[in-house]
Amino acid sequence: MIKKKLFVSNLCWGRKNNIRIIKYLNNEKISGIDFAPLNYFNSWSNIIENSKKLKRIFNDHNIEINSIQGIFYKKRYNFFDIKNRKKITNHFKLIIKLCKIFKTNKIILGSSKFRNPKKLKLEKANLYFVNYFKYLSKLLKKNKILLCIETIPKNYKEKFIFDISYLTNLISRINSPNIGINFDTSIYHFQKFDKNKFLNNKKMIKNIQISERNFNYFDVPSKKNILFIKLLKKQKQFNKISLEIIDKKYNEKKFLFSIKNLKKINIF
Repeated sequence: MIKKKLFVSNLCWGRKNNIRIIKYLNNEKISGIDFAPLNYFNSWSNIIENSKKLKRIFNDHNIEINSIQGIFYKKRYNFFDIKNRKKITNHFKLIIKLCKIFKTNKIILGSSKFRNPKKLKLEKANLYFVNYFKYLSKLLKKNKILLCIETIPKNYKEKFIFDISYLTNLISRINSPNIGINFDTSIYHFQKFDKNKFLNNKKMIKNIQISERNFNYFDVPSKKNILFIKLLKKQKQFNKISLEIIDKKYNEKKFLFSIKNLKKINIF
């Protein structure tokens, strides 16, 4: 069995008791964090300088940043509104700077509000998407960054990419080694567990996130999540797995219990 590195998203705790939580992660041999900047900082203003200070704290506690996520949180951009394109590109450049500071090569793009095509015809939306990310891939390649695009279930108000086969088609058309899939098990809470669909697309999958329904704590793991995690045991390419929990209030007892439950599955 191949041991995996386990990461957790700071979408659970934000700034609350941050140092104490980091120490706990160290004690439990958690490798690090999927980092959502605006779950820690108040705004995108001065984020470069603030991130440099935070990075020193992470360094002091040997915390690795697996990815930058939540990248369009509090940004009112719609990807399909052409007049936003320059602002969107500039924001991607800012996120790439954060990657350099935190020494990660991965960006996660979910953001269902950001990619809502609204009344745009699907063919045109697809063309916009493919052409823009072909353009962006040059910037990603130059900076050695992977952009991992996420499939989000319709149940979470996603209007565009809610099926992995659909996403793989778009990424095939983009045809860039710097753009792949962020595979979040949230899709299994609304459709059947289909291991062949995962395995058939695994070359495009660049990041794995485990989440329970509504991104709840991992205190009672779903059968589908357990089956999926066991499936990962034999997959050599996936040596990093993230637990995604979203809770602005942060329940420390449930958080700690979630970490212990995930580790019980015995692939970490």
